[in-house]
Amino acid sequence: MGWAALTGLMLAGMTAATPPSAIPVRGGNALTLPAHRHMVRVSRSEGSVLLTAVQQGGQDGHGLRLFRSDNGGTTWKQEGVIHDGSTYDRADLVVVGKDVALVYAVETPDSAGISGSTSRDVYFQWWRYSASKNHWLADKPVRVFDSTSSSTAYYRAELARDSKGRLWVQAFREKDASNTLVLSVSSDGGSTFRTQSALARNVPKRGGGRLISLGSRLMMLWSSHDGRDTTHYRIRDDSASVSSWSSTRTAFSDGIYHGAAMSAVADGKGGLHLVYKDNSERLMYRRFDGSAFGSAVKVLEDGDWATQPALVRVGSSLYLFYNQPRSDGSGYRLWVRALSSSGKPGAGKELASVSGFAGYPAAPDVLPSGVPLVCFFGIEPSSGSSYRLSFFSTSASSLKSQAVAAKQAPAEEDADRERFTATGGSGFEPPLDPGAGVSAATGPSQQAMAAGCGGASAMLAVGVTFILMEWGRRRRTGVLPG
Repeated sequence: MGWAALTGLMLAGMTAATPPSAIPVRGGNALTLPAHRHMVRVSRSEGSVLLTAVQQGGQDGHGLRLFRSDNGGTTWKQEGVIHDGSTYDRADLVVVGKDVALVYAVETPDSAGISGSTSRDVYFQWWRYSASKNHWLADKPVRVFDSTSSSTAYYRAELARDSKGRLWVQAFREKDASNTLVLSVSSDGGSTFRTQSALARNVPKRGGGRLISLGSRLMMLWSSHDGRDTTHYRIRDDSASVSSWSSTRTAFSDGIYHGAAMSAVADGKGGLHLVYKDNSERLMYRRFDGSAFGSAVKVLEDGDWATQPALVRVGSSLYLFYNQPRSDGSGYRLWVRALSSSGKPGAGKELASVSGFAGYPAAPDVLPSGVPLVCFFGIEPSSGSSYRLSFFSTSASSLKSQAVAAKQAPAEEDADRERFTATGGSGFEPPLDPGAGVSAATGPSQQAMAAGCGGASAMLAVGVTFILMEWGRRRRTGVLPG
């Protein structure tokens, strides 16, 4: 088969102004959780680099790996292996100078639950930049939380660095169906960690949230899979003793879908911008002004189980990447849109329309002015192509005004590294050994359900009837956000 034919297959089911570069993965949910910081931008005198931690899900035998792009996303190559020992681990990244710190832990399909295992640990790791090698080199991982029993598991780990240079790691622990929000801190640059008092106990069902630095304070915001749980937070001043946290406060009465269907970014002024999916599956915006969360503003009027946000701040401007169901029900439209200072959607641009499943966006949380807005989406086309992460880049000035219903809600080195290359306006080079393609017998709703289950194989959906899958999707049960 010639390159033109292969390129055609890779682009089947997708229309976009500029065909994206891609990384092959086993499922469209490779960049779960939505709350995680999967992609970062590192500034160097030689030029900036984008780094992304991707769970390839067993694609060509690969698990969690770090990829880089030196040209704004036009081409990507593997930078190194984070953890190939699990096809479920996900990572959360923080930039420190030219180095990158990360944590990783398990994230399983909702249908599988978080089963106890002595391997369900949380690890911290430095990736140090070597200017002489033009390469990020991995330090030995440091275990932060150790599951010593087959009845316990740590999951959904996140990382934050405070203004004193301390590294904080948050995770949830499940034991005998009870979930606890645990915390650990390092004051020696990640060489050792000290476990702190739990921030929350008896979290309903599976927990999820975001640990984030607001400048001189640290916030932990969380909810759960319960569907009825409210959203809570605790906060601390960096100048206080490490054990000092506020009491648990109610952030807002509506919950966050599965606790992790959200994207948060510090506003640079001591506050927080938050876009989340509520338990009615609508995208909502709220701002934390340093004292309390404001009223909710609807970003999208209609809800959908698969819609997810990726929020980016450029100076004081906000931009939101998200996926939206097509009106014919056969796929998803991918968007980037400006948000006003009050969270109302403004000028936007459609990046692509995909027949099949497309979602789970991941973008850097903060970008400098004058650089392109960039984002990955997980793609599972309805036919003719393998699963992949597709990369999109656009300028803020290219956004065009598009009407979206929004209103105030009620108050309450190296040749051996794999390279994936864009080939200009005509398409992109197929990834090496892309693995099993999407079966033509699998309908769009089946693929979407398989992707949304946090890593479940789409092949399981092939044996299920369209009616049952549609019923399950409309019921919106048993589906992870990330």
